[in-house]
Amino acid sequence: MQIGPDQIEALYQYAKFQFECGNYSGAADYLYQYGALCTNSERNVSALWGKLAAEILMQNWDLALEELNRLKEIIDSKNFSSPLNQLQNRIWLMHWALFIFFNHIRYLNAIQTNAHHLIRYLATAVVVHKRRRNMLKELIKVIQQEHHSYKDPVTEFLECLYVNYVVVGFGTITGVI
Repeated sequence: MQIGPDQIEALYQYAKFQFECGNYSGAADYLYQYGALCTNSERNVSALWGKLAAEILMQNWDLALEELNRLKEIIDSKNFSSPLNQLQNRIWLMHWALFIFFNHIRYLNAIQTNAHHLIRYLATAVVVHKRRRNMLKELIKVIQQEHHSYKDPVTEFLECLYVNYVVVGFGTITGVI
Protein backbone atom coordinates (compact mmCIF):
# COMPACT_ATOMS: atom_id res chain seq x y z
CA MET A 1 0.00 0.00 0.00
CA GLN A 2 1.28 3.44 -0.93
CA ILE A 3 1.14 6.41 1.43
CA GLY A 4 -0.34 9.32 -0.45
CA PRO A 5 -1.47 12.85 0.33
CA ASP A 6 -4.85 11.63 1.60
CA GLN A 7 -3.28 9.31 4.17
CA ILE A 8 -0.85 12.02 5.28
CA GLU A 9 -3.75 14.46 5.71
CA ALA A 10 -5.66 11.81 7.66
CA LEU A 11 -2.65 11.43 9.97
CA TYR A 12 -2.69 15.20 10.63
CA GLN A 13 -6.43 15.15 11.35
CA TYR A 14 -6.01 12.15 13.65
CA ALA A 15 -3.18 13.89 15.51
CA LYS A 16 -5.37 16.96 15.91
CA PHE A 17 -8.21 14.77 17.19
CA GLN A 18 -5.89 13.13 19.73
CA PHE A 19 -4.74 16.56 20.91
CA GLU A 20 -8.33 17.78 21.31
CA CYS A 21 -9.16 14.61 23.31
CA GLY A 22 -6.27 15.32 25.69
CA ASN A 23 -4.03 12.51 24.45
CA TYR A 24 -1.04 14.82 24.12
CA SER A 25 1.49 12.00 24.01
CA GLY A 26 -0.24 10.38 21.07
CA ALA A 27 -0.73 13.73 19.37
CA ALA A 28 2.98 14.56 19.72
CA ASP A 29 3.96 11.19 18.26
CA TYR A 30 1.54 11.51 15.33
CA LEU A 31 2.59 15.09 14.65
CA TYR A 32 6.22 13.99 14.59
CA GLN A 33 5.38 11.30 12.03
CA TYR A 34 3.32 13.80 10.05
CA GLY A 35 6.24 16.23 9.98
CA ALA A 36 8.49 13.52 8.55
CA LEU A 37 6.00 12.78 5.75
CA CYS A 38 4.56 16.21 4.98
CA THR A 39 5.83 18.20 2.02
CA ASN A 40 3.60 21.25 2.62
CA SER A 41 5.74 23.74 4.57
CA GLU A 42 2.76 25.68 5.97
CA ARG A 43 1.14 22.51 7.32
CA ASN A 44 4.47 21.33 8.67
CA VAL A 45 4.82 24.56 10.67
CA SER A 46 1.29 24.08 11.97
CA ALA A 47 2.24 20.58 13.09
CA LEU A 48 5.31 21.97 14.88
CA TRP A 49 3.11 24.42 16.79
CA GLY A 50 0.87 21.52 17.79
CA LYS A 51 3.82 19.40 18.88
CA LEU A 52 5.19 22.31 20.93
CA ALA A 53 1.82 22.72 22.66
CA ALA A 54 1.61 18.98 23.36
CA GLU A 55 5.11 18.88 24.86
CA ILE A 56 4.34 21.89 27.05
CA LEU A 57 1.06 20.36 28.23
CA MET A 58 2.91 17.14 29.13
CA GLN A 59 5.61 19.26 30.83
CA ASN A 60 8.32 17.66 28.71
CA TRP A 61 10.45 20.76 29.01
CA ASP A 62 13.51 19.45 27.18
CA LEU A 63 11.46 18.29 24.19
CA ALA A 64 9.41 21.49 24.32
CA LEU A 65 12.63 23.52 24.19
CA GLU A 66 13.76 21.53 21.14
CA GLU A 67 10.44 22.25 19.39
CA LEU A 68 10.67 25.90 20.40
CA ASN A 69 14.13 26.11 18.85
CA ARG A 70 12.90 24.43 15.65
CA LEU A 71 10.08 26.95 15.37
CA LYS A 72 12.45 29.79 16.14
CA GLU A 73 14.74 28.74 13.29
CA ILE A 74 11.82 28.50 10.90
CA ILE A 75 10.45 31.88 11.93
CA ASP A 76 13.85 33.52 11.55
CA SER A 77 14.66 31.93 8.20
CA LYS A 78 11.29 31.65 6.47
CA ASN A 79 10.09 34.21 3.96
CA PHE A 80 6.76 35.35 5.37
CA SER A 81 4.06 37.02 3.32
CA SER A 82 4.78 40.22 5.26
CA PRO A 83 7.10 41.46 8.01
CA LEU A 84 4.03 41.85 10.22
CA ASN A 85 3.22 38.15 9.80
CA GLN A 86 6.76 37.25 10.85
CA LEU A 87 6.51 39.60 13.84
CA GLN A 88 3.21 38.00 14.88
CA ASN A 89 4.81 34.55 14.72
CA ARG A 90 7.67 35.78 16.91
CA ILE A 91 5.20 37.16 19.43
CA TRP A 92 3.31 33.85 19.53
CA LEU A 93 6.61 32.09 20.02
CA MET A 94 7.40 34.35 22.97
CA HIS A 95 4.01 33.65 24.53
CA TRP A 96 4.59 29.92 24.30
CA ALA A 97 8.18 30.30 25.46
CA LEU A 98 6.99 31.77 28.73
CA PHE A 99 6.14 28.23 29.76
CA ILE A 100 9.63 27.01 28.97
CA PHE A 101 11.59 30.05 30.17
CA PHE A 102 14.04 31.12 27.53
CA ASN A 103 17.70 30.68 28.23
CA HIS A 104 18.34 34.16 26.87
CA ILE A 105 16.55 37.28 25.71
CA ARG A 106 16.61 36.96 21.89
CA TYR A 107 13.27 38.37 20.95
CA LEU A 108 13.61 41.55 22.93
CA ASN A 109 13.13 43.72 19.85
CA ALA A 110 9.75 42.12 19.15
CA ILE A 111 8.74 42.61 22.79
CA GLN A 112 9.77 46.26 22.68
CA THR A 113 8.07 46.82 19.32
CA ASN A 114 4.72 45.12 19.66
CA ALA A 115 4.33 43.19 22.91
CA HIS A 116 5.23 45.42 25.84
CA HIS A 117 2.93 43.42 28.10
CA LEU A 118 5.43 40.55 27.94
CA ILE A 119 8.02 42.60 29.81
CA ARG A 120 6.24 41.87 33.10
CA TYR A 121 6.44 38.11 32.50
CA LEU A 122 10.05 38.29 31.47
CA ALA A 123 10.81 40.37 34.57
CA THR A 124 9.06 37.88 36.82
CA ALA A 125 10.89 34.94 35.21
CA VAL A 126 14.25 36.65 35.64
CA VAL A 127 13.66 37.51 39.30
CA VAL A 128 12.05 34.24 40.34
CA HIS A 129 14.46 31.80 38.71
CA LYS A 130 18.06 31.73 39.92
CA ARG A 131 19.39 30.61 36.53
CA ARG A 132 17.92 33.73 34.93
CA ARG A 133 19.29 36.31 37.37
CA ASN A 134 22.36 36.87 35.23
CA MET A 135 20.00 38.61 32.79
CA LEU A 136 18.91 41.18 35.40
CA LYS A 137 21.15 44.03 34.16
CA GLU A 138 19.85 43.67 30.60
CA LEU A 139 16.28 43.47 31.87
CA ILE A 140 16.69 46.67 33.90
CA LYS A 141 17.99 48.45 30.78
CA VAL A 142 14.89 47.35 28.87
CA ILE A 143 12.60 48.46 31.67
CA GLN A 144 14.28 51.87 31.67
CA GLN A 145 14.09 52.17 27.87
CA GLU A 146 10.41 51.23 27.81
CA HIS A 147 9.31 53.15 30.90
CA HIS A 148 7.73 55.86 28.76
CA SER A 149 5.60 53.41 26.77
CA TYR A 150 4.95 50.61 29.28
CA LYS A 151 4.94 50.21 33.04
CA ASP A 152 3.14 48.02 35.51
CA PRO A 153 3.62 47.24 39.22
CA VAL A 154 6.29 44.59 38.54
CA THR A 155 8.42 46.76 36.25
CA GLU A 156 7.96 49.84 38.45
CA PHE A 157 9.04 47.84 41.51
CA LEU A 158 12.18 46.59 39.77
CA GLU A 159 12.99 50.08 38.52
CA CYS A 160 12.59 51.49 42.02
CA LEU A 161 14.68 48.71 43.52
CA TYR A 162 17.54 48.60 41.01
CA VAL A 163 17.61 52.09 39.44
CA ASN A 164 16.34 54.47 42.08
CA TYR A 165 17.40 52.32 45.05
CA VAL A 166 14.11 53.02 46.76
CA VAL A 167 13.49 51.36 50.12
CA VAL A 168 10.15 49.56 50.29
CA GLY A 169 8.43 49.04 53.62
CA PHE A 170 4.90 48.15 54.70
CA GLY A 171 3.02 49.84 51.90
CA THR A 172 5.16 52.98 51.67
CA ILE A 173 7.91 53.80 49.24
CA THR A 174 10.61 56.25 50.17
CA GLY A 175 13.72 57.41 48.41
CA VAL A 176 14.54 59.05 45.12
CA ILE A 177 11.52 60.28 43.18
